[in-house]
Amino acid sequence: MIGRLGLALALLSACAGVAQAQPPTGPSSGPLVLERIESRFVVAPEYKVTDVDGRTGQLAGVSAGVLTDESMYLGGAIYSLTNGSDDFELTCGGLLVGWTVPAGSRVRVGGRGLFGIGTATLGDAVAVRAPRSSVTRTVLFRYRDDFAFAEPQAQAHFSATSHIGIDATGGYRFAGMVDVLHDRLNGATGSLAMQIGW
Repeated sequence: MIGRLGLALALLSACAGVAQAQPPTGPSSGPLVLERIESRFVVAPEYKVTDVDGRTGQLAGVSAGVLTDESMYLGGAIYSLTNGSDDFELTCGGLLVGWTVPAGSRVRVGGRGLFGIGTATLGDAVAVRAPRSSVTRTVLFRYRDDFAFAEPQAQAHFSATSHIGIDATGGYRFAGMVDVLHDRLNGATGSLAMQIGW
């Protein structure tokens, strides 16, 4: 009985030694590597050209937000027409989200979307004839409206330095929840911005 017990213990000891001698296999054989994901705050003054009511409008604006891993952007933006006419006004802004992928050592391409609200004033020139007269004069009627909008955009980003880059975008503004101006607020957009990050 003692001999059998000793033999069993010797076999168990030998199996344990063989198991300890075998190297581990599979994905757990290497060290665990943790990589830090870089996030930084960026600000971008922007110049935008857009179609509003069949007219070309120039907007000045700025966006600000957090750029994560040089690829995902989450922030906000605001723009306003600079044409200086009281019958051609538009101010809008909202949430700006985007994503880019590398297309070279200094170039990234992707898409982004601007979702928000705005207000606009557009005018209509109407010819009015005075009662019992052949005299006609032009009267300008102004219409003000608030709206919501979505503006999907294609984006290209060029990194000039580690802290400064140039963004070029092209998109289209879809306006909704409009009471008076309807599709007069829809239009194509194109913009250039200087992105500054730290």
